[in-house]
Amino acid sequence: ENDLGAGVMQQILLVGLAGAVGAVARYLLSSIVTGLFGASFPWGIFLVNVLGCFLFGIVIGLAEHFELIGDVVRLTLLTGFMGAFTTFSTFIFDTHLFLGEGKWLMGMLNAAGQIVIGLICLWGGQKMVDMLN
Repeated sequence: ENDLGAGVMQQILLVGLAGAVGAVARYLLSSIVTGLFGASFPWGIFLVNVLGCFLFGIVIGLAEHFELIGDVVRLTLLTGFMGAFTTFSTFIFDTHLFLGEGKWLMGMLNAAGQIVIGLICLWGGQKMVDMLN
């Protein structure tokens, strides 16, 4: 039982460290791109999200097709680094899985639902705080 606990603690530590690196990478890349192209359009986050999807695809491909990445490394890279770099890549992957399984309605509900409900919740959260003022 101690080995299981130690293994879980190691995974938590790896995910946390990779998450810190992913968050810093997102901040740096987004800042550099915004500095280069200006803030009239969110090019920095746009690039982070697109790059995140590409990197997520590479990790999944290496793990599933070539078995080059084990479970712990996959968890560390996808949940840790990619989770902090961009959750958009996970959102896209989940939608991709639905579409790949022919579950078009589920895929579209996932995509449109998260975007629309997310926007409504963002607006609602801001309005709730505005009412406190």
